[in-house]
Amino acid sequence: MSSAKIKGFFAKLRSKKHFETIIAIVAVVVMLVLYFSVKSGSSKSAQKATSVQTTVASDYCEKTEQKLIAALESMSGVGKVKTVISWEAGVEKGIAYATNSAGNTITTTPTVIQTQGSSGPIVLKELYPKALGVIIICQGGNNVAVKLDVMQAVSVLLDISQNKINVYPMR
Repeated sequence: MSSAKIKGFFAKLRSKKHFETIIAIVAVVVMLVLYFSVKSGSSKSAQKATSVQTTVASDYCEKTEQKLIAALESMSGVGKVKTVISWEAGVEKGIAYATNSAGNTITTTPTVIQTQGSSGPIVLKELYPKALGVIIICQGGNNVAVKLDVMQAVSVLLDISQNKINVYPMR
């Protein structure tokens, strides 16, 4: 296109009514498209972080359950063991915060560290899920002494009260 045609096109646009309104609408649409494309990208990274936390929590729960089964099966009179453990929500992270005071206002913000092109808060500690209740099915579950020993062992290993532990005989 020649420069004369381009100048003619813009002259026609300027002569139209509501030229400024049309330009403003186009600008708003472009900003909305950019905003939502960035917003969806950040939600994908949040979903990825959530799936990583879920994987860490499920790995912890599975390993703990396997250790519990191994410990119970090695006890006298217990025999083969199956367990069902009810867990709390996923991993909780304790984050470091920086506190700034200016006059009468105090602000706290997470302390962020940047590693290999990505940034994230400094994690001071991770709290893994806690067992809420346990069902143990074992071959020696019909013996009262074995049942009490199993309940005591599970209570100590998972740090829960014995009233949240049920032991049943295996058929």
